[in-house]
Amino acid sequence: MARKKQKPVHETGLVMLLHCTKCKWIRWFAGIPLILLLSALGFVVFAQFAQARDSASTMILGLFLATWSYVFSLAGTIFFASWWLLRWHHMRTVHPTSRAPV
Repeated sequence: MARKKQKPVHETGLVMLLHCTKCKWIRWFAGIPLILLLSALGFVVFAQFAQARDSASTMILGLFLATWSYVFSLAGTIFFASWWLLRWHHMRTVHPTSRAPV
């Protein structure tokens, strides 16, 4: 019996994005900047508690950690935005007929 030739995935119009490795690992990048921003807020609260107890070294440590956490969250946000643009481009070039939300 002759086997019917199957169409490539991108021509079927089906949502077959579960097998795309790049689509899988781009998803979790959004949480990293949010976690860093929340930790920066926690370090600022930690520094406020240290100020109330007159512990200058602990307050400076809390503000130092808060500053770096905030800087890394901004860098992560920029990094996430660039990956989002990469995903947007990837969805339109590799999966042009899939109807998955972007």
